[in-house]
Amino acid sequence: MKKALIVGGGFAGCTAAYMLKQKGFDVTIVEGSSQLGGGCRTFFHGGHPYTFGPHHLLINEDEMFVWDYFEKFVSLRELQHHTLTYVEQDREFYTYPIHVDEVRTMPDYEKIKKELDNKSDINSATNFEEYWSASIGDTLYDKFVHNYSEKMWQIKNNQELDEFAFSPKGKTLQSGSKQCFIGQKKIAYPIELDGYNSYFEKCVEGCNVIFNQKVEIFDLDNKRVKVNGEYLSGDVVINTASLDDVFEHCYGELRYIGRDFQKIILPIENAFPDPYHFIHYAGDDPHTRIVEYKKMTGYNSPHTLLGIETPSFNNKLYPYPVKSEIEKATKYKELFPQDCYTLGRMGTYHYDNMDIIVKECMKLMEQI
Repeated sequence: MKKALIVGGGFAGCTAAYMLKQKGFDVTIVEGSSQLGGGCRTFFHGGHPYTFGPHHLLINEDEMFVWDYFEKFVSLRELQHHTLTYVEQDREFYTYPIHVDEVRTMPDYEKIKKELDNKSDINSATNFEEYWSASIGDTLYDKFVHNYSEKMWQIKNNQELDEFAFSPKGKTLQSGSKQCFIGQKKIAYPIELDGYNSYFEKCVEGCNVIFNQKVEIFDLDNKRVKVNGEYLSGDVVINTASLDDVFEHCYGELRYIGRDFQKIILPIENAFPDPYHFIHYAGDDPHTRIVEYKKMTGYNSPHTLLGIETPSFNNKLYPYPVKSEIEKATKYKELFPQDCYTLGRMGTYHYDNMDIIVKECMKLMEQI
C-alpha cells in the first residue's frame, strides 16, 4: 500500500487525508496542536458554540457538487448572509455591500452623487485605494473602506495593496436585495452544534494522526520530514504549513496578518437585529468585526455570544495581497519536488475558503 504523509491537520489536511484514503493510501498526519480542524474547529463557551472567526460555507451556485460533498459528512442548512458596517462619521449603521438605497439617505448624498456620476476608469487602477476610489468615489471609500482596510492589514496606506483581484465582495454598489452574494453563491452552515468537528473526525478515520508535534526538518527531496527526532516518509507528501517555513525562509519571510479574538456572553437573547450576522467597524475602533455566532450556529439560548476580532501579528490567518509577497510565494511553490504538494491558505499563500480547498483537493487527486 502506498503511503501519504500530510503536514497539518487543519481543514486542508483533513480533506486531503480523506481523499487520499479513497485512493487507497495509508495516511499519516502530523499536527502541531492537540486538535484537528485548525481555525475551522468549533469550540464551546458557556454552552455557546463558536469558531475563531466565522466559517460559513460559500458555494458557487453552479458548483453544487461541493454542497453534496459536505453532506456526506455533515447536514447543512442554507443561510442568508447579511452584514452591517458602522460608519463613524455618519453615526449610522449601513448595509454592506454598500446599497444604493441607503446611499440616497446619507447626509452628504449630493457630494456622493457627483462623485458617482464622474467616476474614473477602474481598469487604470494600480492599487487597492485607486480601485475603490474609482469604483465608488472618494467619499464612500472613506466611509466604508479606507480606514477599515488599513486597520485590517495594519498598513499606513492602502496603496501598499497592489493585488486586488479579491475586491469587491459582491459588488461595489448593490441594488435590489440587501443580501450578500445574492445570485452568486449558496451560503450554508452545519446543523450540528459542533460545526465541522465531525467532518474532521470522519476524514481521518483509519489514519495515523500524530498530535502535538512540529516538523523539525523538511527533507522533501527524499519525501520525508523529521518529527520528534525521527524521520517520517511517504510516497506522497502534502504540505499545509507556511511555504517559507518549509524552505527555511530561503527567499525571506512571508507576510501575514492575524486576529486576536475576544468572546463575551451578554444577558440578552440577541444583540443584532435580524437578519444581520456580522457588523464591520470602519472607524477608529481597534476591532474590525463583531460576530453574533448563534445567528449561524442555530444555538438556542436566552443569552448570546459575541466574538470580537482585532488585527494582530500573533498568528497567521491572511496572506497579504501584495504582488511582491505573492511572487515570493510562487518562488517557494516552484521548489516542491515531484510527488510533493502544497495546499490550504498557508500552503498556497492564497485566501481560500473551504469550497475552494475542496475543489483544489479534488483536482490534486487527479494528479496523484
